[in-house]
Amino acid sequence: MLIVPDLTAGPDPVLRFPEPAAETAAGTTAQLVDEVVVCDAHWRLPAGTPRVRAGLAVLPEGADGAERGDVGSALRELVRSGVVAVASVPAPAPGLAEEAARAGVPVLIPAGSWDAHETLRRVLRRQLSVEREYARASARVLTLSACSLEQAEGPARLLREVAALTGGTVLLVEPGQADWERLAAVQPRALEQVRSGRASTAVVPFEGQELVLHAVGRDRPHQVLAALRAEGWPPHLRQLLGHAAGQVALLDSAARYHRDREVLRTALRGIRVSVLQYLMLGNWEGAVRVAEPLAGLGAAEAGVGEVLSAGRGVVAVVQCAPGDDRTRAASACEEAVDGGGLVVMCPADPRHVIVVLPHDTVGTAPVAVLRPVVGQAPGRLAGVSGPRPWSQTASAYGAAVRALTAAERDPEGIVRDFGGSSLLAVLPPRARTWSRQVRGGLRRLTEEQRSQAVPTARRALSFGALRAGRLLGVDRTTANKRLRLVLEAMGLDHREVAHRAVADLAFQLSDLPEPPDHPPGAAPDLRSLLREAPVVDWATRELTALEHASDRRLLATWLACNCRAGATAAALGMHRNTLAARLPDAGARLRLPLRDQGAAAYQALWLLVAAGQVPVTAVPDPVAAGG
Repeated sequence: MLIVPDLTAGPDPVLRFPEPAAETAAGTTAQLVDEVVVCDAHWRLPAGTPRVRAGLAVLPEGADGAERGDVGSALRELVRSGVVAVASVPAPAPGLAEEAARAGVPVLIPAGSWDAHETLRRVLRRQLSVEREYARASARVLTLSACSLEQAEGPARLLREVAALTGGTVLLVEPGQADWERLAAVQPRALEQVRSGRASTAVVPFEGQELVLHAVGRDRPHQVLAALRAEGWPPHLRQLLGHAAGQVALLDSAARYHRDREVLRTALRGIRVSVLQYLMLGNWEGAVRVAEPLAGLGAAEAGVGEVLSAGRGVVAVVQCAPGDDRTRAASACEEAVDGGGLVVMCPADPRHVIVVLPHDTVGTAPVAVLRPVVGQAPGRLAGVSGPRPWSQTASAYGAAVRALTAAERDPEGIVRDFGGSSLLAVLPPRARTWSRQVRGGLRRLTEEQRSQAVPTARRALSFGALRAGRLLGVDRTTANKRLRLVLEAMGLDHREVAHRAVADLAFQLSDLPEPPDHPPGAAPDLRSLLREAPVVDWATRELTALEHASDRRLLATWLACNCRAGATAAALGMHRNTLAARLPDAGARLRLPLRDQGAAAYQALWLLVAAGQVPVTAVPDPVAAGG
């Protein structure tokens, strides 16, 4: 595919016009030339070639068409056969220029002293060169389109490349844009026809330039590819614009697909978080209802319902390594559970991914499932809880966080918590009676207050108001108000860590099954429970992990100062940065995440009280006379 200027322009032309004014007079310098043939001596197409497509006819030297006196007739026959330009070798025959002008066909002559066949060879070689350049431009457009598609880019980069290749201005326009308004001010009808789909393309003038419009995509109303070029758009460049319009539609469709997929992923993440929040509140039925729409969205989402169909579950917390990508860690978790678990990017901690698995006594152990995930990135850790009923998902989460602290000192970076180191495991059965007495004050609340405030308050006790609010989807102020309401009903002060520890213990005891052989009786006081031999032995054994007495003194002082860092540092005569380093280290030895607010501080308190490191009178008891 050629245009006449490809043959006549540039430093090395193949053909030229006989006279300088002939090019202007022809008015067809952008004429497309697709086929080139050498005519016989009578100006007829070669034998076996009845027609040509946009042909250039080379008229050989010594042709006798003029001698017959029917130059016009011969030329008109060539035009009817598809000839759009002629090259006369070596010069135009008498009368040819006049007849060609009447037929609107330009007449050219060789740029050198060449015969007809040499002229044909040079024209074909130039045609091959131009076609090669067109092919390279098209290949560049396709390659760039494929690259943009792979990188989920939009069409902007491709449009810039097409503009550079063609020397024009190439835009993607639609109503509301400044470029659309500028074009519509001159060519409103053409724009509207292409946008509405009444025309797929249009070529119109625009302020001294040629404007080519292409409809983009299948959906109406279309976006419009608009291309402006002062020199006009010859057919091969229009063809390139057509290719570009198709690629722009593909890229735009891909970009919309990626946007829609991200919207869907965000919605699915929200649903997963909602399922987790219901479980954290102990509302298994609500979690099942929220998970129902996921059943038709693929194996990974349908698996959530299957997880909840199990009677008990396990919670794991995967902590990303420094510099680790949490999205990649979550994907690794999803691949590891293979549709058999609920994977949630923790709403409370940007480093954590929460994995909820069904408790399967015959399947692969949760530690084995997640070990490859931990091994993928140095510094990645995981803590896994023991099996719990779904009503105790929050407790399982707390156990997983404690196990995560222990994993920091584990060579494999993954630890499972079975709950054996908890105060609950060593308290006598009559502690349940004490728990009921402490929680008796909740009867003063209305049913609505209990249903809303108690679950939130329990999570705030376990994880602190800020973390609990993020886990449950409420703000910190609301979580604190509900915590205050509940603890005041129990006769406790929500501002004091020892009071919060008592409330947390009472709630945790309420989750345990009532021993069948335990006779009813008067409620024991908490202080006598903490002096029980199994409790003292447990505390003494756990505190052996603290090798230095200074660590125990540090914890005791921190608790006496109500866990306030500034007051603790001042009481110990150390810098706050030193305290900030030593406190988590002591917690790690006890497998307690003391850098976080919540139940870890209560566990430290029970250890020190039971071991006699903190006076038992430091702990309030709403059941005992005088508290």
